Amino acid sequence: MMMKLFSRLLPVSVAAAGLLAFQVQAQDKTFLTMDSNPPGTTVGQFMIAFTQVVQKNLPIEIQISTGKPATKSAVDAALQKVDLYTGAPTINWYMQNGAAMFAKVKNAAEMNKDLRGLINYPLGPYQIVTYADSGIETLDDIKGRKVFLGPPAGAATKVMKDVVQAVTGLEPDAGYEAMRYDWSSAETAFLDGQMDVYIVPTSIPSPQIQQFALVRDIRILGIPKEKFDHELIQAALKYPGRTIWQIPPGVYENQVNTEAVDSIGSWVGIQTQRWLDEQLAYDMVRTFFENLDEIHATAPWMKVITLETALNEMNVPLHPGAYRYYKEQGIDIPATLVPPQAN
Repeated sequence: MMMKLFSRLLPVSVAAAGLLAFQVQAQDKTFLTMDSNPPGTTVGQFMIAFTQVVQKNLPIEIQISTGKPATKSAVDAALQKVDLYTGAPTINWYMQNGAAMFAKVKNAAEMNKDLRGLINYPLGPYQIVTYADSGIETLDDIKGRKVFLGPPAGAATKVMKDVVQAVTGLEPDAGYEAMRYDWSSAETAFLDGQMDVYIVPTSIPSPQIQQFALVRDIRILGIPKEKFDHELIQAALKYPGRTIWQIPPGVYENQVNTEAVDSIGSWVGIQTQRWLDEQLAYDMVRTFFENLDEIHATAPWMKVITLETALNEMNVPLHPGAYRYYKEQGIDIPATLVPPQAN
């Protein structure tokens, strides 16, 4: 009887000992949460590279979640529901001014005051992709077609809705069918032929667009040069983080373009909230740049990420830990990015 009791208790004791060991180990680590795009996207690649370098060199573990629009991640960060997330200067502008998707959010400006910057980088242009055999050769050809502008209530969707209207005069669900997916679902739907046009701000080259080109020949649609004077496109370009980019031919295998096309480009970054520990933020930013060669080796496009451009287009104050690191490196920090507590 005693032997049976002992045999029943032994696994419990071993499990308890294992749990205790895990708890001790866990006390030596800091656990953080992060919102990101899917792994196959440009943003997803950056966030994974950042996470791997940090976890390799620091006692930090980062849990990544995907699928949430960046606008929602910014709100969740301000509410202390997530530690790290993909931020965008345009989203910060919308929040600060209570505009677009934040027009009915009464405390959007106050929430934006709780957000802090760590690192910015050029995401790349909005790439408007269709399959070469779709019969779509310019944006004017999308009338009556199924088009993915971006996730519902996302900043990318707002930008591309205005661009499409400026170029074609067409509006969602009147001139064309706006497909409502998150980034990951839209990618799958386009691969499966469930939509005609897929639009995404991403790097040159883009891993997700390359996978489309491996399935069928693709065409990248551009914004005609004369349309950049349109008030809607000028309005889109006035926001922080917006630039004009050219997408050359031959960027992707099986791309049928023979000439470069123009588009609007975007800067993004990794942001956090003001409650993140200062030393923690300092260590992560320092570790990232000390291992920048490793980051650059992750994907060809990541070579655009540099210490010298890490504050470009940023329009929220730096986190105090990041501010300390950039000061030590002799980076010129605009007054608008100095954390309030540093004044």
